[in-house]
Amino acid sequence: MRILRAFVGAVASAIILVLALLLYAPLPTAQAECMRMPYFTPFGYANFDFPPRVVAMLNDNEIAVEGITPFEAKPAKTGLYLPIGSHTNHIDACMGVFYPGGPRFVSKTGNSVVAEDIWLRMDGAYGTVTINGVAQGERMVATYNVGEMMPTLMTPHGGGIGPTYWPFRFSPYFAQTLNDAAGAQLFTAGELFANLDAVGKFAP
Repeated sequence: MRILRAFVGAVASAIILVLALLLYAPLPTAQAECMRMPYFTPFGYANFDFPPRVVAMLNDNEIAVEGITPFEAKPAKTGLYLPIGSHTNHIDACMGVFYPGGPRFVSKTGNSVVAEDIWLRMDGAYGTVTINGVAQGERMVATYNVGEMMPTLMTPHGGGIGPTYWPFRFSPYFAQTLNDAAGAQLFTAGELFANLDAVGKFAP
């Protein structure tokens, strides 16, 4: 029990420190890293699960969902899975929390939208976007309210601890980008894109 309390306390302290740094950090730039720190835990995994309406839109409109390593697409277009931990992720006090890889969406007409090299910041998720092979630079792809995640932040589950409820919502840019690729108005800015359920672990 003492070990578990120490584990929870250490991770909670690290997360609070990172959130505080991000809150007061200068605006992100393409310059050198501000202050690189290790990720919260050495091991873990995260589920980025789409809500039923998004799953239906993807399937009904024949939009393929692929994962760019280390992201993996779940069956039936229900979401994405990714391993997390200090072996792949890191924290930068100015840029945010970094996750390599990301999702690729491909419409039935062959239009593709990629968002990769994901940064989580206080106001939302940012990624390097590529549309039909043409780089668009870094864009906000999803918004969220950190306060919604905080009540479940230290939930023990899956052999570790982490948030079970962290709703990500389509940014205006990414909703319209996916709609343009699909040739239809399917997604709306501000609607639920996915729920992030993450598990941090100190052992594999």
